[in-house]
Amino acid sequence: MTAPSPLRRVGGSPRRSAGPALARTGLLAPGIVLLVLFAFLPLVALVITGFVNDRSQLTTENFAHVFSSGTYLRLLGRTLLLSFAVTVVAIALGWPAAWALARHVKPARRTMILGLVIIPYITSQLLLIYGFLTLIQAGGPISYVLTQLHLTGPQDSILYTPWANFLMLVYESMPTAVLVLYSAAESVSPSVLEAARTLGARPRYVFTHVIWPLSAPMVVVNFTLTFVQTVGAFAEPAVLGGPDGQMLGNTISTQISSGANDGFAVALSLVLLVTSLLVVGVVTALVSWTKRAQSGGPTNRLTAPPRPRTRARTPELTVARES
Repeated sequence: MTAPSPLRRVGGSPRRSAGPALARTGLLAPGIVLLVLFAFLPLVALVITGFVNDRSQLTTENFAHVFSSGTYLRLLGRTLLLSFAVTVVAIALGWPAAWALARHVKPARRTMILGLVIIPYITSQLLLIYGFLTLIQAGGPISYVLTQLHLTGPQDSILYTPWANFLMLVYESMPTAVLVLYSAAESVSPSVLEAARTLGARPRYVFTHVIWPLSAPMVVVNFTLTFVQTVGAFAEPAVLGGPDGQMLGNTISTQISSGANDGFAVALSLVLLVTSLLVVGVVTALVSWTKRAQSGGPTNRLTAPPRPRTRARTPELTVARES
C-alpha cells in the first residue's frame, strides 16, 4: 500500500475554512444587532418624523422653517462656532499636559494623575455645572481674579454669559483631550525622537515632521469626540449661558419637552447632525492633508546634515639622498 499524497490536502477542507468565518460572525452578531436596534432604527424613525407634519402628511415644511428662520440659523452658527472653539482650546491645552504626563512624569505619579483626570467622568454632570457656577458667580474665585486684573467690576461676573458656557465646556472637554492625546504621546517612540535629533533636526522640525504625523490620527479622534460632545450640549447653556449663550441643543430639548412640534425638533436635530458631520469631515481631511504634506515627499524626509568636505592628503614621498 502506498501512503496518501500530502498534495491532496493543499488548500484545506471546506469545514476548516468555514470555522473561522462562523466564529467571526458569532462575535460580530451581538454588536450588529444592538447597533441596528438602538442606533440605526431610531435614526430612521427620526428622519421619518422630521418629514411628517401635525396632520401625519409627508412634507418638508419643518426643514423649510429651519432654513427660513434667522433665529435658528444664528443658533446653529453659534453652536458650531462655540463647539469648534472649545475643541481647539481643549486640544491646545490638553496636548502639552498629555506630553508632559507621558514623557516627564514617573509611572507611579502618572497613574495617580490619570486617576484624578478620570474623576469628572464618574461625577454627575449637574454637580459639575453647579460647582462651576459657584466659582464664576459674583464674589467667587474666578470673579475675584478677573476683578484684580481689572477685567470686570467688583459686582460683575461672567455668569449667564457666553463666556461661562465656553469655560464650562472647555472644563468638561479637558479629560477627554488629555486621555486621548496621552495615548498619542505615549505611542511616539523615544528612539524615533532621538534619531531625529541625531540627524540635526530642530525641535520645531521634530514636532512638525515626526510627532505630528504620528499623533495626527489621535488628534482627529479627539476632535471628533470633543466636537460631537460639545455640539449637543444642552444642560450647560440652560444653566450658565443666559439669553446670549443659548445653543441649539437646549433649544431642541425645549421643543421636545414642551411637545409643541416634535417634527420641527427632529428637523433641527438632523440639520445639526449633518452640519456636524460636515465639519468633522472637513477637519479630518485637513489633518490628513497636513500629515501627508509634513511626512511625505523627498524634500520632507529627515536627512543627516552635510559633512564638510576635506581634501585627501597625498602622502609625501621622501627620497633618500645618497651621500
